[in-house]
Amino acid sequence: MAVAQLRALLDDACGGAVVSCADILTLAARDSVRLVGGPEYRVPLGRRDGATIAARERVVAAFPPPSSNVTALLAAVAKIGLDAADLVALSGAHTLGVSRCISFDDRLFPQVDATMDARFAAHLRLSCPAKNTTNTTAIDVRTPNAFDNKYYVDLLSRQGLLTSDQVLFSDGRTRGLVGRFAVDQPEFFRRFAFSMVKMSQIQVMTGVQGEIRTNCSVRNAAGGGT
Repeated sequence: MAVAQLRALLDDACGGAVVSCADILTLAARDSVRLVGGPEYRVPLGRRDGATIAARERVVAAFPPPSSNVTALLAAVAKIGLDAADLVALSGAHTLGVSRCISFDDRLFPQVDATMDARFAAHLRLSCPAKNTTNTTAIDVRTPNAFDNKYYVDLLSRQGLLTSDQVLFSDGRTRGLVGRFAVDQPEFFRRFAFSMVKMSQIQVMTGVQGEIRTNCSVRNAAGGGT
């Protein structure tokens, strides 16, 4: 709904579909981060939208599951040209949002994961009293509604929610970056902005490639759009 509203506002201001949905989403992500206290940064514009729609199964398969270790995480980001620093910085987006219990309840049942703080586990069991519940909980329990570096403080305190979060501190290949971001929020903000811009330029279409969708949810009809 929000993207459709932005699409309509821009179309009115520009006299038609001039700004692509890809650019709208890129700008919306940046501004959303800024509105809750995160860094302000510039992003390149001029993207075009793809002329095909990726199947849901293909999109889901591209994301490593929340049970992933660092080896799997690094392999996943390497496929799209990102590295360990990008992985750790972009994972900091987990300072916002919620997760369903089924994404991490294997760390609580039948017994608590040895890498999880016992008091944190007891707190989580209040929201997730058994396996396979549909409940949700904040990913960053310290400041769930602010974009800051407390996600990394969580990891140092063994209070990372997902396995794929906590392993960033457990594994020597990424531990140093977690420690650095936990004590230096400006450095985290700088690296997060750099990695977001880097990610936003992966497999970009420009010029006459693709199209500019008039409805961000579907491809343009034959002969429609630009």
